[in-house]
Amino acid sequence: MRIYRWLCFVVVLVALVAAEADNCAAAQTIESPLTFGINIRTRYELQNNFNQKYYGANPAQGEANDGFVLGRLRAGFDWRPLDNIHLALWGQSSDAWDYAMPDSAYANKTFGMTNHPQKDRWELYTSYIEISAIAAQDLTLKVGRQKIFYGNNRVFGPGEWGNSGRWVWDAAKLSWAFKRGFVDIYYGKTMLHQIDNFSLNHRHGYESLGGYAHIDILTGALSLAIEPMLFSKNDYHPHYTGEVDKTADDLTFWYGGARLTAQLHNLSLDATYVQERGHFAEDDIDAYGYHVMLAYKFSAPWQPQLKLAYSYASGDSDPYDGKNETFHEAFGAKDKMYGRMNLFSWSNLRDLEVGVSVKPHKKISINVTAHQFKLAQSSDGWSLNRSFYRDKSGNSGTDVGKELDLVIAYKPLPEHKITTGFGHFWPDEFAENMASGQQANWFFCQWEYTFSTDV
Repeated sequence: MRIYRWLCFVVVLVALVAAEADNCAAAQTIESPLTFGINIRTRYELQNNFNQKYYGANPAQGEANDGFVLGRLRAGFDWRPLDNIHLALWGQSSDAWDYAMPDSAYANKTFGMTNHPQKDRWELYTSYIEISAIAAQDLTLKVGRQKIFYGNNRVFGPGEWGNSGRWVWDAAKLSWAFKRGFVDIYYGKTMLHQIDNFSLNHRHGYESLGGYAHIDILTGALSLAIEPMLFSKNDYHPHYTGEVDKTADDLTFWYGGARLTAQLHNLSLDATYVQERGHFAEDDIDAYGYHVMLAYKFSAPWQPQLKLAYSYASGDSDPYDGKNETFHEAFGAKDKMYGRMNLFSWSNLRDLEVGVSVKPHKKISINVTAHQFKLAQSSDGWSLNRSFYRDKSGNSGTDVGKELDLVIAYKPLPEHKITTGFGHFWPDEFAENMASGQQANWFFCQWEYTFSTDV
């Protein structure tokens, strides 16, 4: 039945494209309408005294000291028969070798299936039809499998660090571009990454309807822009239970907020605020999150930049009142946001961040970042594994730990990028009480190759 619906969907899209082509007799074909592309990424990663779900020397699953290799291949075609029509067909295969965490660790009870962050073999990747210059020449319709990301990727992001790609959408998105910005309206569902099961044969993850816009308020020496957003995150399957009422039900989240960016000479500001409402099974949601960042780029050799940032996400103050105050991150990235070791996400979090970046050469960038992590509420859990690391009494405190990260990126040729990094984590009171007092280390080295050619 799913395949039948997909075929009907494709037929409708082909008809839409044909109709648009008839209406665009004046449109000119481009010189090289067909492009083949390939992206190869491989990464060696070493985790010491932690893994993707647990902290300390004795994890409940996997191993505390794990060295593994990740590999990902993406290949496909982009076809532009007319200058306002773009058809993409891409595939992806991702795998992990010597990875100690068992596949069963990623069996998601609420989805009723596996959603693996590292493995997803021979899968359909971004494949869509995009029609631009519709009506008044400023509308674009994009339908199919695609990435949806905006701004600094904090609320909507592709989640590219994960080997299988965290957020991939089957969606329809209508974009209106104007002189000072854009407005997007979309409806879609997120795909799930089952290792050897083609995604068109199983259910999606979350369903979402929403809008995102960008408006330039000021331009010039002082620039100011705002990005309002309103969207949902739903799962209409009765696999969730509340704090007190254990009746199985679905979840419906609504998010509303805005991102504000400003720049004056070398000083920049980036601020985001998001409010969350809805229900988690029988529990009402009342949560919020925000992020503020100030950065200054010095006019000096190596282009040094200093940044100071603070991220907050509310936590649940009372685990027995039938009210859920935990901010559930929406569809954003996490690896570059809350420490490169991926021990935290934007949920029940207070993160004070200081960072310095330099470019000693046009092909080399170096970033050093320090974080101090605390829980927003002591009675809520650590986002690494909330159900496993939670002290509902609040007696374990809120101080989780400190992290220092170093990442170096080198691009010797346009098609090649080599990135390496190191991270160290010092546990504080909460981590010591609930997980382990041992310090953790992390290392990675990654090579990425991107190539495209006209066919």
